[in-house]
Parts: sequence; C-alpha cells; structure tokens
Amino acid sequence: EESQQWEESTIPPMPTPRAVPCVITHQSNVAACGGCINEEEYSAAVEVFMSSTSQWHRAAPLPIPGGVTQHTVTQDTCYLGGMFTSDEKLQHVFSASLSQLFQTLPCDQQPSALQNWTSLPDMPYLGSALANMGGTLLAIGGADEQTETEEDQEKEATTVHAYCPSTSSWVQVGTTPLPCAFSAAQLLPSGQLMLIGGFESKKVHIGTLKLQ
Repeated sequence: EESQQWEESTIPPMPTPRAVPCVITHQSNVAACGGCINEEEYSAAVEVFMSSTSQWHRAAPLPIPGGVTQHTVTQDTCYLGGMFTSDEKLQHVFSASLSQLFQTLPCDQQPSALQNWTSLPDMPYLGSALANMGGTLLAIGGADEQTETEEDQEKEATTVHAYCPSTSSWVQVGTTPLPCAFSAAQLLPSGQLMLIGGFESKKVHIGTLKLQ
C-alpha cells in the first residue's frame, strides 16, 4: 500500500507571512484573514487567492490586527470571532458578505477603496464557539475571563447566545450540557450541533438546540 505524499503547491506564497490565519473558501477561491506575524505582532491583512487568475489579491483588511479562532458562514455572510489581539480580548466579532470579502484589488494596490468589515457587539463571553444554525449566529459557552488553570473552569459558561440583528445585541437562547470555553462547534446535516473539546477537554457533545 502506497503512503500518501505531500507535493509542493504551484500556488504562489501569500504576500504577507503569518501564522494561524483564518481560512475561508468560496467558489474555489481562498481568503486568508488576519494571523500572527510574531509573538507580539498581529496582522489585519486579508488576502485572497483567486482561482481565475492563480494569483493573490488584496481584500478589505480586518478592522484591527489579530488572530481569528472562530468563523462561520450564514447564507451569504461570513462571521469572524474570538479574535486574540494585543489586548488579548477574545470577544470581537466582525462580519462581511462573501461577495464583499472576495472583492479584491491587485496586491500592488492599497485596499482603501474596498468596503470595510462590519463590527458587531462583542460576544458576552471570552472564547465562545461560533456556529450557524438555520441562518442564526450562535455564540456557545465561553468564560468570564481567560481560562488558564483547572480551577478557572468554574468560570466557564453553559449559556448559548444568538445574535439579534434587529436589536444589534446577543440574546440567551439555550444552554450547553456542561460548562465549556474555547470549544469548536459545527452544525451537522441532521440539524444537531456538535460541540468539540475546550480547555483541557476531549469531550464531544451532540445535541439539539431549540431556539427560544
């Protein structure tokens, strides 16, 4: 049995070197958003590889430099959240339509002419997991402050909040089976939510959330 092998891609390197960029795909195009340049410096760059040109292009930068720990897509809107920045705040949320996100300029031009991202109200907790359920943006779990020790886990939340565009606010709509922070969430084809991991956690929960 032959082992799998990786091959060097013919895709040119990203214009901005960075670690842990958030990667979003749309119609064979790939956007790299934000990331860490080094331990003390973050990037706001959003660069898109367009399959039609086989080149990287500039898109509208993020409102602030930072790494992105969560993202989800509802219909035509992309949401980035859980950003870690120089102030270590993990509650920021930004949105952009996919058509807006993939509106680009050549990399030798500045993206000032492009439409900016929209800043949403901060999530109620640090390190909430973002998910899309039926077009509704959810923030699941989180913590009152940075969770660093086992004793800190009592600060973790069991709440599920939904973003309400009409009031531009987060509204509690449900709970999780256990407190959780810095987890990942995914909507399954069955309509159930899968909640994976968290601080020092290997647990996986699958359940149905009825929005209140």
